Amino acid sequence: MNEEELIKKSLDGDRKSLEELINSVRDSIFNMSIRFLYSREDSEDATQEILIKIVTNLSKFKAKSKFKTWTYRIATNYLINLKKTKIEQQNISFDYYANDLKTFIAPKDYNLPDKNLLEKEMKTNCTLAMLQCLNREHRIAFILGSILKIKSNVGAEITNTSSSNFRKKVEKSRKLIGNFMNNNCGVYNPKNPCRCNARINTGMKCGRIKRGNLQFLSHIELYNEEMEELHSLTGIYQNHGSFESKLNFNSQLSQLIASKKIMN
Repeated sequence: MNEEELIKKSLDGDRKSLEELINSVRDSIFNMSIRFLYSREDSEDATQEILIKIVTNLSKFKAKSKFKTWTYRIATNYLINLKKTKIEQQNISFDYYANDLKTFIAPKDYNLPDKNLLEKEMKTNCTLAMLQCLNREHRIAFILGSILKIKSNVGAEITNTSSSNFRKKVEKSRKLIGNFMNNNCGVYNPKNPCRCNARINTGMKCGRIKRGNLQFLSHIELYNEEMEELHSLTGIYQNHGSFESKLNFNSQLSQLIASKKIMN
């Protein structure tokens, strides 16, 4: 069944079609949210609220753009207008983060059997937290343009701006992240002393990594390390893999269908 048919049947109250339609964008919305918000818990909450908005506004979709583009616009509006998250309330800046990477409050050596797993968790944790140093407009532009590789005309539609303005925001965000990583990150620039495996103990001491309760690697489709573009800004972020949410939206769908909110 094609997308147009799914939407029509969903609006007619067909639950199976609506589930299929929502499942086609759920993971994309979650991956966008977790990169924007950093926190898995916040991202799952945001994804649920965004999906509700998609369902309750489905009758307003006029097919002037692709359905996924329309959902990205709803997601972007929601994320941009959220109240400050806990990590944003800390007013993290690139200077603050650079100093943090030079601080070790636990031994650098970690040689237990799960070292490789925790190193990947540390890398993902660090690069996602790095995005929090960008303001929201540049962060969403970087996620859309550099990580999701969305073209500037589509990114402009999603963010409600011009193509040239969207490109400028992507370029500025890439420059800010690139300069920071070039000066601090040992993955991006091997000349830098910082290494993810040297920060495992410090990460656990600070509570950023929890053995047995990993926030990223336990719910991720792992990438092929041989394909990792170690010195590519886009490659480092794209090769996080695809984050998987355990969110179950079926009960909410049932309530929305019963209330006929999708037909309003």
